Amino acid sequence: MAGSINYQTARFEASYGTVAQLPESTTPEVAVAGRSNVGKSSLLNKLFNRKG
Repeated sequence: MAGSINYQTARFEASYGTVAQLPESTTPEVAVAGRSNVGKSSLLNKLFNRKG
């Protein structure tokens, strides 16, 4: 499949406080937002088949 993504290489890149701090992107990006202790990390760990 052309353009497939290898999720095993997914990693945390950076955290920014404002939109103005974001660098220009050359690839598609996904943001995960939500309140504390709602399972954001658990969701990502499950999607990427990682232990957290």
